[in-house]
Amino acid sequence: MAEVAGLGCNLSIPRPGDGARVLMKPSCPKRPFLGALTLQWNPEAISGPRQARENSLDPSLDYSFLAPSPPTECSLPHFRGCSKLGACKPNAEGKIPVSPINQATHDQALVLQSALQNIPNPASECMLRNVAIRLAQQISDENFFQASKYIPDICVIRAVQKIVWASGCGTVQLVFSSNEEISKIYEKTNAAKEPDGEDEQVCCEALEVMTLCFALMPTALDTLSKEKAWQTFIIDLLLHCHSKSVRQMAQEQFFLMATRCCMGHRPLLFFITLLFTVLGSTAKERAKHAGDYFTLLRHLLNYAYNSNINLPNAEVLLNNEIDWLKRIRDEVKRTGETGVEETILEGHLGVTKELLAFQTPEKKYYIGCEKGGANLIKELIDDFIFPASNVYLQYMKSGEFPTEQAIPVCSTPASINAGFELLVALAVGCVRNLKQIVDTLTDMYYLGCETLTEWEYLPPVGPRPNKGFVGLKNAGATCYMNSVIQQLYMIPPIRNGILAIEGTGTDVDDDMSGDEKQENESNVDPRDEVFSYHHQFDDKPSSKSEDRKEYNIGVLRHLQVIFGHLAASRLQYYVPRGFWKQFRLWGEPVNLREQHDALEFFNSLVDSLDEALKALGHPAMLSKVLGGSFADQKICQGCPHRYECEESFTTLNVDIRNHQNLLDSMEQYVKGDLLEGANAYHCEKCNKKVDTVKRLLIKKLPPVLAIQLKRFDYDWERECAIKFNDYFEFPRELDMEPYTVAGVAKLEGDDVNPENQVIQQNEPSEPTPPGSSKYRLVGVLVHSGQASGGHYYSYIIQRNGGDGEKNRWYKFDDGDVTECKMDDEEEMKNQCFGGEYMGEVFDHMMKRMSYRRQKRWWNAYILFYERMDSLDKDSELVKYISELTISSTKPHQVKMPGVIECSVRKQNVQFMHNRMQYSLEYFQFIKKLLTCNSVYLNPPPGQDHLLPEAEEIAMISAQLAARFLFSTGFHTKKVVRGPASDWYDALCILLRHSKNVRYWFAHNVLFAYPNRFSEYLLECPSAEVRGAFAKLIVFIAHFSLQDGPCPSPTASPGPSAQGCDNLSLSDHLLRAVLNLLRREVSEHGRHLQQYFNLFVMYANLGLAEKTQLLKLNVPATFMLVALDEGPGPPIKYQYAELGKLYTVVSQLVRCCDVSSRMQSSIN
Repeated sequence: MAEVAGLGCNLSIPRPGDGARVLMKPSCPKRPFLGALTLQWNPEAISGPRQARENSLDPSLDYSFLAPSPPTECSLPHFRGCSKLGACKPNAEGKIPVSPINQATHDQALVLQSALQNIPNPASECMLRNVAIRLAQQISDENFFQASKYIPDICVIRAVQKIVWASGCGTVQLVFSSNEEISKIYEKTNAAKEPDGEDEQVCCEALEVMTLCFALMPTALDTLSKEKAWQTFIIDLLLHCHSKSVRQMAQEQFFLMATRCCMGHRPLLFFITLLFTVLGSTAKERAKHAGDYFTLLRHLLNYAYNSNINLPNAEVLLNNEIDWLKRIRDEVKRTGETGVEETILEGHLGVTKELLAFQTPEKKYYIGCEKGGANLIKELIDDFIFPASNVYLQYMKSGEFPTEQAIPVCSTPASINAGFELLVALAVGCVRNLKQIVDTLTDMYYLGCETLTEWEYLPPVGPRPNKGFVGLKNAGATCYMNSVIQQLYMIPPIRNGILAIEGTGTDVDDDMSGDEKQENESNVDPRDEVFSYHHQFDDKPSSKSEDRKEYNIGVLRHLQVIFGHLAASRLQYYVPRGFWKQFRLWGEPVNLREQHDALEFFNSLVDSLDEALKALGHPAMLSKVLGGSFADQKICQGCPHRYECEESFTTLNVDIRNHQNLLDSMEQYVKGDLLEGANAYHCEKCNKKVDTVKRLLIKKLPPVLAIQLKRFDYDWERECAIKFNDYFEFPRELDMEPYTVAGVAKLEGDDVNPENQVIQQNEPSEPTPPGSSKYRLVGVLVHSGQASGGHYYSYIIQRNGGDGEKNRWYKFDDGDVTECKMDDEEEMKNQCFGGEYMGEVFDHMMKRMSYRRQKRWWNAYILFYERMDSLDKDSELVKYISELTISSTKPHQVKMPGVIECSVRKQNVQFMHNRMQYSLEYFQFIKKLLTCNSVYLNPPPGQDHLLPEAEEIAMISAQLAARFLFSTGFHTKKVVRGPASDWYDALCILLRHSKNVRYWFAHNVLFAYPNRFSEYLLECPSAEVRGAFAKLIVFIAHFSLQDGPCPSPTASPGPSAQGCDNLSLSDHLLRAVLNLLRREVSEHGRHLQQYFNLFVMYANLGLAEKTQLLKLNVPATFMLVALDEGPGPPIKYQYAELGKLYTVVSQLVRCCDVSSRMQSSIN
């Protein structure tokens, strides 16, 4: 190995050399090799001519170590260490005792050997450390004077500081400029730039050099701390620097400077004071860069507390932080928003938590929940983290739903965790605060609430994305509804106008819940009893106008409910059950498993909504937004007469066959057809047939233009519907003027010819002021699949929002709404234009993947264009809608009917209440809350029981743990719950030293529920949970073995309580587990491993436990189970795992004296 290492070094090939050194580390060399090394490297240790020693060396050893080989020299300390370690092993090869060893020396050697085994990796780390220390001592003794000449002075440190400062803002060329010039670059947000990779590397390495310089010259830190430039330097790197890696390195190195580079506490207090100075100014202004700033401040405060460093103004700083948190809470109640970045909120919560550690338990109680104090616990729970649960609790107690909005101050996982950690800090060492928190959580979640019965539970509906949109649940084939409704909702005049209508009714109970579990949407006929219909449907459409009016108003009401939830729901998607029940297509209720044409649904829905609005005394809003009109023109060639018939439309239907793009297809409306000969048109004015040009033009353009691409047709020969997937592109901006009456007239010059007479053949529509003919694409409804079936979804652009949110494209695919890149031309082509593409498919003939041209069966079906002046504030429709929506609502609220708003708010509160209970943050909080006082749960020296205060802490925590774990915790999925062993460890801390806590837990958590042992040992599908529960029973039984007699539990599953008065709690537990053999074990044979492993673990604890199991007749009982002879029915599972059973019987039999039962054939 040494030869390989040397060869790799000589050939400049590091990998062989490194590998050889790694292989040399695990094993110690043999004695002869070490002897040869000793001869080679310590020639003075042995007498004799040098020539004789050289002749005695092995040639390979001579080559390896006489040749200049750095790897061999690096490996020498390892060999020397191995020789020392070998001396500690009495059985080492080649060991020759030189002199007799007395017992005392031998015992000392054993102690040293035992201690050495506990050092991490003694073969390398320990020996390397020892060699390094000796080398440092040697260098210190020999070269101290020479090395001292290179210790950096204050000038060197200032030079390194200048390098860090200049390279941190990407302007390393300013290294020779003044400090003020560099600082100005940082202060100018637009001028400062993020450093490139090389500048970042220079900055980070220079920071490490600076820390080393301070360690070598600690007095320089005190000198620089008095300079303004040093303070500016720190703030610039932490808050003004644009590079995250530089900011992170800065906070790490500043922490080392403050805590490791000086013996005193002045640097630490200087950094803390400086950081607090800019907390309300620069940190707030540079909120996006403040994460590392707050990390450094929290770490410094934590170090000060752990090092018992007095922080003189800790109480004043804490009061300032509490006041800041109260102001943020008031701002949320007033406006619904914090007004600060989440990083700032998270940072202030973290700083408050660290400052709280400096306070006494009495002061914590005053801040937490004492009357007249800050009442911080109630505010954190009610306003910061659990506002929905607080509102839900009030609703459950009073039966009336509060009108206040349940908007949490902490809305992101990071800020929620920070709030939870602050609650935990209030509970550390303060019994009354802990009790207040536990009582509040119990009232909200565990008092009178149903226990989960299903295993591996997760809430079925997720949360609404941050600044995102709500989806709609697909009942099986209702995607055509969802895609159209989302397009209508995203049109601001329609959304605001629909939600502003009052008087549609108050029956929204059908749409109250978005929980998937309430009803089964797979029913094919909505008239089934499961839907509880309010309307009686006939096989034929009703001819009564009142019924039709009631139906239309019902459709409007349920669409209002949908829009209300899309606007204000906190759920990922909404389940529109009421709309499914209400809507009829061609007078028939829809089959939720049968797909229909999206355009037919669109037209039917628009007609119903306009009719409902007219019935309620409002103008037909959707026709004003979506409706335009055609002009069917007949232009006589032999006379000056023109005939025009106006027809309304809500969608333009354009052909895609034989056309490549939308502009080509639109020209068909302009060209027209010539009617001549027998087909000539009869001019009423001339009273004769004349040659006539018949064409269809657009007379009135709507604010929002819907264009259908005619991709579907019917094949009469095959008698089936077909779909055309031809390539058809459309522009993002569309000028409709060439296809309008005015545009064509302007092109032909007829607008100035007075001889042309236009004769209206029907009553023209009301004249509207001319608007722009330029449109922009705002929505695309896509159909994916074939004509006989497929899937609809929509791409929609966000019209309003902040500067960073406006004009973003989103994909609305039923319940999933995600941002997409439809602003990219290639993406638009791939997703919407259809046509063909080269795709990779498996060639069964060639037996390999190959590329083939395939059809894109997903393509645009309906386009939505918005007129560029459609949001003009002077338009009559917008004025009307704005009058309807004027209210005193808060900025974050959407105006809607009160009954719908209450319905949405109630659903949001219930959802957020349940979601918080099953969130990862809440589970981590409970775990921290249970273990935060573990340092107090150890008996005082010389005693075997806890102090009264510690006993109370253990009891309160155990009660919370029991309610949490056995109502929800153990029933949730592992992704939220975490390892079940972690919860076992937390319970062990609470149960280990308190007899009273063990007694309460056993009687109130285990024995009080007859099925609990069977549920968690046999029925639970999670082997991890079953194992943790088994370990918990073993733990309680072991530690309660010496607790003395325990009364028989009232709910003990044993057949008889006779003779149980003298049994211990341990006996009662084991008897309860053994009694499962009478019935439950035979029914749940699949999960027997953890059941029998419980007895294996218990028997392995010691002789007392084995004796106890023998007294309970466990071996005989288990033998009967193995032979299917009792005590209960035979195990039904064919492949029952009984290995642990045999292990228990084997252990218990082998620990007994069975000589009296032995028999021999010899006798």
